[in-house]
Amino acid sequence: MIGSRHKCETILGHLREDGIAEDELKRVYAPIGLNLGGSTPEEIAVSILAEVIAVRRGGRAARKD
Repeated sequence: MIGSRHKCETILGHLREDGIAEDELKRVYAPIGLNLGGSTPEEIAVSILAEVIAVRRGGRAARKD
């Protein structure tokens, strides 16, 4: 899910209130993207694609728990 940590937590909270199971919510990568220190849209896109490539190649997503 793309968004700030606060926005992601708000949305996940609403989903919990709607009865979505916790094991389903644990499958959501939120917020998506590796922490590369970027702030421009282009840099954020690179951080997201870097995480997607890492997972696709058998790596693990950077959990933001």
